[in-house]
Amino acid sequence: MKAKRLWLTVFSILLAVIMITGCTGGVQTRTDSGAADKSTETAATGGQKSVKIQFWNGFTASDGDILREIFDRFNAQNDKGITVEMDIMPWDNLFEKLAPALATGTAPALLLLGSEYVPEYASTGNIIPMDDFWDWSGLNKEIYAQNVRDAFKYKGTTYGIPMQYNTMYLYWNKDIFAEAGLDPEKPPKTFDELKKYAALMTNKSKQQYGFGIALGHSNITNFLWSNGGDWLNSDQTEAACNSPEMIEVLTMLQEFAINGHTPVGMSGADLDNLLFAGQLGMYINGPWLINGCRQNNLNFGIGAVPAANNGNLQVPGGGCAYMVTSSASEEQKIAAYEAVKYWLSKDVLKEWSMRNGFPAWSEEVLADPLSFCLAGSFIIEI
Repeated sequence: MKAKRLWLTVFSILLAVIMITGCTGGVQTRTDSGAADKSTETAATGGQKSVKIQFWNGFTASDGDILREIFDRFNAQNDKGITVEMDIMPWDNLFEKLAPALATGTAPALLLLGSEYVPEYASTGNIIPMDDFWDWSGLNKEIYAQNVRDAFKYKGTTYGIPMQYNTMYLYWNKDIFAEAGLDPEKPPKTFDELKKYAALMTNKSKQQYGFGIALGHSNITNFLWSNGGDWLNSDQTEAACNSPEMIEVLTMLQEFAINGHTPVGMSGADLDNLLFAGQLGMYINGPWLINGCRQNNLNFGIGAVPAANNGNLQVPGGGCAYMVTSSASEEQKIAAYEAVKYWLSKDVLKEWSMRNGFPAWSEEVLADPLSFCLAGSFIIEI
């Protein structure tokens, strides 16, 4: 069976309209320092115990500022004396710090990690089962998309409560489109159109590129699945890197580089900055890029990733979940559960979708007329 994927039927990308005209974050990214503290403050104040928990995540872009803002409200509003101390750091730093912290029992009580990490940390006992969360919280889990919930299970057991779900989008610079004689409201729909548009928008005298391909496999997967290929064979026993579908995709990506239509060897962060500087015509990335485009006053569009020439479009689906580590005491676990329950409220999930552009995945938010457009153009199956 193939890895988690998002099958898209795109009727229109109304998402762009809502995100571009909606409210903005507009605050500077912050990164806090400090090691995780396993201790819990239990000093009574007026009969109310206070519980302090550490929360690590790698949301270093503008979405991290919004995340911090939401948890600052939780700290101020909850009546249970709970304080969530958030530490935002680059993902590489987080994982470097996490391993010794888990080994010594000093890891943060709460983590925010992608679904791909569930097997690793669940199998080693570093994160705890969370099947009891739904009964404890009293929330009706059936209003939250089952496919999103199931993405954070390992061997049938829940190890994470979803925070968000996302896929990849095509971003394009409308000004560069117009300068190249292209319609700024009509992005490329197929591989062939993508190649054609990239060539037209490349201007070496301006160090301007038509299309950006980041280091890593995610963009390759977008093209590979749409082209009918996969990384492994159907029974997951052998690599499929020599398949005609894979060779066709790799040849296309190679031609972008050989022809100078994409910069070579750039990371996602490098390409982000190139896009913000107005030197990149098109780029594939997730919804977390939206606020950066806004803050840099980029005249941009956002839509579906180009499909294969036969119209087939399949892109990876992913997301993050709240996970409780084995370092947490029972009291800290309950405090973490309270924070997660707050996150799952309609108002918070709606705010996150509206401000960051992440697809809504709860029936309550989808039923809201203002937020429906954020996910209404997509049929999601895993």
